[in-house]
Amino acid sequence: MAKRVQKRAVVQDQKLRKKLFLVACTVLLVKFVLILSIKDGGWLGADGENYLTGLNGLLKSGFASKEPLLNYWPAGYPLLLWMLSFISISKLIYLISFTQSILYFVATAFFVERIRLTRLSKLAMPLAVILGFNPTLSLSSLAVGYESAVASCFLLTTALIIRYQQNQNRKNFYQTLVLVGLIQGISAFMQPRGILLGIIIFILWGLFNGGWKNIATTVVIGSVIVMIFPAVLVVRNVQANNTATISTNLGSTMNGGAGDKATGGYPGRGNTNYGVPCTPKPPATTVSDSRLVGCVISWYLKHPGKTAVLVVKKSVYFWSPWYGPLANGTMARNPWLKIDPIRNIASNQQGHSLVFGPFGKIISWIWFISSLFLLFYGFGWLWRAGGVERQLSVLSGTPILLAWLISVATIGDHRYRLPTMGLSLFLQVCGYFGLRERFSKTQKPLALEPHGRTR
Repeated sequence: MAKRVQKRAVVQDQKLRKKLFLVACTVLLVKFVLILSIKDGGWLGADGENYLTGLNGLLKSGFASKEPLLNYWPAGYPLLLWMLSFISISKLIYLISFTQSILYFVATAFFVERIRLTRLSKLAMPLAVILGFNPTLSLSSLAVGYESAVASCFLLTTALIIRYQQNQNRKNFYQTLVLVGLIQGISAFMQPRGILLGIIIFILWGLFNGGWKNIATTVVIGSVIVMIFPAVLVVRNVQANNTATISTNLGSTMNGGAGDKATGGYPGRGNTNYGVPCTPKPPATTVSDSRLVGCVISWYLKHPGKTAVLVVKKSVYFWSPWYGPLANGTMARNPWLKIDPIRNIASNQQGHSLVFGPFGKIISWIWFISSLFLLFYGFGWLWRAGGVERQLSVLSGTPILLAWLISVATIGDHRYRLPTMGLSLFLQVCGYFGLRERFSKTQKPLALEPHGRTR
């Protein structure tokens, strides 16, 4: 009898695995059809023109191009586009969409598969559907921008570490460490804030396994691999402009969200009511990026009350909906907005008054609060479960928290949460199942269920 039950469980598990893979393949196929049906095979993201301008500079002058945007913005994403352009210039947008969609397919399929092999197997199918068909996150792979690729990197990193934690041996450790280092290095290559996120992920991974030797090995080897990629950007800028920097936009970005008249969001074109007073440090005659960073930090420390208000505003903007009275950020090109029913309702005066009036504000605040509540509840649910599930909560929650803090330190923009959106959706799914478990009279608590076996 026991063998029959076990065999039935194995058969059901294999069916679930096939269904999960089928969902991922279906999403990829739908994307391929969509890519072939839209003009040029994709869309421009929020900074799409800037990336293409940087690419044009690389096409004209090569790796050491003096194009100003390659120094101001991190040149990693344009460099990756440059590599794709060797395959085809005329079909470049198609190549970008296909490449990013395949990367997202691999990341989501692998992440969901690792979830299936934990005590969270019942979450695997709804998670696969939500990650696959979430219109903003999934369709962002068809846009010229780093966000989708970085989101895929975070999902892959989390899944690889959890796979090792379930099957620990020394050989697998070094293989996984190199893979995670390379993935986080590519992420940092596209968006340098990934350097900090990568190092912290290695610290957490080291802490999972305990012992100073394990922590030191994980952090040192992982960080060295990660830093190789941003180092390429520094070398490029030294050759192009004789400046040993990754980019020079951090100070101006921080300054845009600081000052007596700052709103916490983007100032808008032509608006000069933002920023903090900052003078060059002699003998320099212009304010450097590092000098401006220092001035902004000093202003925050000297104005704790105003800083607290800006922290709240930026946090609201970071978690705000993509459209509506609370929306704030640079997601006007969000593919979802092309078919968003709320935006369609607001297309006439009566609908606009409904969406942006008191009723719309109430709905927006309910969405805002419930989204955050589900995320935090999901984190707590996983934490209380212990084991690998607790490690999942930390690996998922930490990048989200750091992305939030980076937004608070710079500018409140809901686009900044897109790179960690796969992880936040995962925690929100956990929050839903945690609440359902809490109010269910028959369901066994996750923390009391047996650990999922390794398959």
